[in-house]
Amino acid sequence: MLKLNNIHLNYNHIQALRGVSLEVPDGKVVSLLGANGAGKSSTLKIISGLLPPTRGSIELNGHAIQGKSCSHMVKAGIIHCPEGRRVFPDFTVEENLRIGAYRRPADQEVEDDMDRVFTYFPRLRERLRQKASTLSGGEQQMLAIGRSLMGKPKLLLLDEPSLGIAPKLVMEIFDILKAINEAGTSILLVEQNAHMAIKISDYSYVLENGRIGLEGASQEIKDSPQLKELYLGG
Repeated sequence: MLKLNNIHLNYNHIQALRGVSLEVPDGKVVSLLGANGAGKSSTLKIISGLLPPTRGSIELNGHAIQGKSCSHMVKAGIIHCPEGRRVFPDFTVEENLRIGAYRRPADQEVEDDMDRVFTYFPRLRERLRQKASTLSGGEQQMLAIGRSLMGKPKLLLLDEPSLGIAPKLVMEIFDILKAINEAGTSILLVEQNAHMAIKISDYSYVLENGRIGLEGASQEIKDSPQLKELYLGG
């Protein structure tokens, strides 16, 4: 589905990514792990069109997409759920969800997808008329994911969904992410909680200083000493 080939990214004189290559097969969950500043979020921003790569290529289903606009990526089915949730605080839960479907005609299919979101996140239905600013951190994360699903993603880019969330809700959200994947959505997951990410992933990459330092089937690398070393920046 998605392939990154030798991606480099420079911020002025800082080299943020140094030849990153990775793949997200259709229907799979792939995790991108690493310490703060390793280049995880930058990788997602390049995929979604927020940043142009300095060098390298990106393919979606065999077609080159590097350098395309964010709107092109959304139209192609790549939806980015950013770190920090970024919900619209003064809009209601319903308004936030409908913004996620802004490129789609208002029809029964959109309403069906709203119901699907509520199946995953029943609390959002209960808080439909509330402003997003009144929700807890965990509920805002549910809303951010739900808004992303309203874009009908083929590939969902998730940036730190567990950040600032109570442990009990983290487990709930990760269970839902697995269900979303099993319903047909491919996921590229950036996450510092390596244990939870590996648990739901088919394959994992670990970034260190802008390079892939380790990769492999998630269940094969979960107990690797090298994983701990790279993740802790050793």
